[in-house]
Amino acid sequence: MLILNETLPEDAGSETREAWLDVMKQTKPFFDNDGYVTELAKRLTANDDARIMQAKMIAALLDLPNGKHSLQDIWRRLLEQYTDGNDDGIERIKQAGLSDFHWKGTCGIYGYVCPGDLPVDFPFDLAPMGEDKSPTVKDFVIWLFRLAWNDFTQDGTGSDRYANIRRDFENWRNDRTFTATFKSLAEQTCEELGLNREILAMSLQELAEHGLFGEVDQQIVTLLYQGVGNESISHKDVQNIIREREPRLWYNDYQDDYEAISAASGLRSLLDENEPLMDDIDSPKQGFTLYANRLYLVDQAYRLFVCAWKNSTRQIECSGIRDNLEHRYSLFQSHLGGVWQRQLDTLDHWDIDDVPTQQDFYERCISKTVNAGRKIAVIISDALRYEVAQSFAERLRSQNRWSARAEAQLGVLPSYTQLGMAALLPHKTLAFNPVGEHSTVLVDGASSQGLDNRAAILAKVGGKAVTYEDFIKRSRDESRELVKSCNALYVFHNVIDKIGENKEEDTFDACEQCVDELVSLVKKLANANVTNMIVTADHGFLYQDHDVVDSEWLSVQPQGDIVWQRKRRFVIGSNLAESPSFTTFTADQLGLDDPKDESVTVQVPNAIHRLRMQGRGVRYVHGGASLPEIVVPVVHISKGRSASEDVRPVDFCILQQTDSITTGQLAVEFLQTEPVQDKVTQRTVFAGLYGRENGNAVSISNEVPVTFLSNSPEARERHVLATFLLTSDADRFNNTTVELLVFETIPGSSQRCMLEQKADYVLRRGFFDDGIDF
Repeated sequence: MLILNETLPEDAGSETREAWLDVMKQTKPFFDNDGYVTELAKRLTANDDARIMQAKMIAALLDLPNGKHSLQDIWRRLLEQYTDGNDDGIERIKQAGLSDFHWKGTCGIYGYVCPGDLPVDFPFDLAPMGEDKSPTVKDFVIWLFRLAWNDFTQDGTGSDRYANIRRDFENWRNDRTFTATFKSLAEQTCEELGLNREILAMSLQELAEHGLFGEVDQQIVTLLYQGVGNESISHKDVQNIIREREPRLWYNDYQDDYEAISAASGLRSLLDENEPLMDDIDSPKQGFTLYANRLYLVDQAYRLFVCAWKNSTRQIECSGIRDNLEHRYSLFQSHLGGVWQRQLDTLDHWDIDDVPTQQDFYERCISKTVNAGRKIAVIISDALRYEVAQSFAERLRSQNRWSARAEAQLGVLPSYTQLGMAALLPHKTLAFNPVGEHSTVLVDGASSQGLDNRAAILAKVGGKAVTYEDFIKRSRDESRELVKSCNALYVFHNVIDKIGENKEEDTFDACEQCVDELVSLVKKLANANVTNMIVTADHGFLYQDHDVVDSEWLSVQPQGDIVWQRKRRFVIGSNLAESPSFTTFTADQLGLDDPKDESVTVQVPNAIHRLRMQGRGVRYVHGGASLPEIVVPVVHISKGRSASEDVRPVDFCILQQTDSITTGQLAVEFLQTEPVQDKVTQRTVFAGLYGRENGNAVSISNEVPVTFLSNSPEARERHVLATFLLTSDADRFNNTTVELLVFETIPGSSQRCMLEQKADYVLRRGFFDDGIDF
């Protein structure tokens, strides 16, 4: 009585105090501990009945925050302790005399069946019980995960009985701060439930409905590899399955394999789509345009596949997929090279009607801006292939207020660094430097080799030149001073060519590094008050991640008066003899001067062939006239000031088809109102039904994650269905208006905000005996 009178709330009514006293008599060990009593006194209010008092006593034993004493809160702490191998909490409950209250509440609210009450033919084994036959946390965990695996139905018992535990289970699963605990529980329970055999026997479609255990994703990955390997699954189905796995619990653990599968399937699909198109090419312009609009996607998909496959955990057992795609890509390169070669053979000059050229770049893209007194920055990234530039533009468009548009221009021939860089500078004439190997290039008679010479050429039009390394390390003030001092700032960047020439097996990794650095560079330029930017390249390249086969090597060598320079993909000489193995142009045909009348001639091996010669550089090559080498990107970049140009999550709405709820569940259809693309990104929201009590929202259903990620232009393919199951808490809101509310996690936080989308329903549900004993 002393504790009741001096420690607990004095303003409680007599009936409440009598109820508290009964609890105290049954739980004497709790009240013998001064620390527990002090904690309880902080939590207990005069209006708390015996049931709430005992719940708060357990909360004090588990050191839960004040205000946290629901069964969900209590079990969350017990589950966290269980995964840590700690049974202190459940033991304290038992020793304090609260075990009976705790387990009866678990049975009544969650529908839990204690092990001693299970039927003889119960479909799985529980852990051995203690001598007192009382349930354990492990018993509860195994019961819970088996129930969840069966979609919260058991022995013919439907969704109503298990609505409360389903709600709390899904809240635990969706709570990012509980993810590690949840996954640990799932890992332990899958084996104990003996589900591996069942999972192995399931089809892809059946597995796709489950997201509880990592073994499901492991088997999905296995079946997807098999399906892609034997071509028994469409790319659309592969993408749909993988997209549906993204928001699920175990996706990150298998992300490398999902990405490898997606990339392999994507490459095969693009090969299937584009291979037939090549034979319809009947002019140089059509071939150039088709590559710039469609065929480059195959090169891009091949690069993404090679990068993704390096991270696959099934490289050895699924090597057949890689071998097949490498072979098909090699055939694609060879086929495209042959088709394009037939069009090259029709050219009298290195020029294609109505296709802008690299030699005209400065006059076409830069001079008007400079002459108008406006500033512009030009980033020249060595060997930035057209398809990589498209990836860069896509990456930039996915960020707030940035716009990027990639165009194609015809690169110079031979497609190598010295000539490509020179062509991008202001000039009237270009010529091979007649000194030495004719490898460097004269711009209006002046050398263009090296940064200093290029800076001197640009200085004539008020421009300056700087390397990427120099500019990126400058402070903001230093960068702004540099920009102020010129009309045109040329920034020279070299990652792909540098790595490709020295460590060619890392060429595609260099492409990803290049995109990252270019994004950083344009942002730094914008901070230096540059509003007009262009990213371009000197040339593209050919690359294959496998050995060059004999048919891709030329069996002949160039012949002529003099051979000044011989590379894998081009030759510069004097009076080179025409050969059916080479495409031959004079300097004049290439738009170049021949200042010493040396009969300068350029030859490039036909199609994608390479010259045999000593030295490195076999898989990564450039200099020739293949489309990946000579379709050169020009990416126009600007940064807007309006929030309308920000990246935003895709929009959606609720398609409300009824205004009342008369059963224990409600199916709701959501519509993603637009496709995911560029600045419109996918999103996952969390929806649930809520009643209003004293102005507060009270959850009365399970919470459903709803993911909107479709990129389909067809609205009928962007519908998402969610099913909400009413909990026992819904009963006290019968014949009132309840709300479907939608929440979203705040980026970078575990907190959520409520969205504007909502729907109201009148709950008109008949009462029934659900077997729950409170």
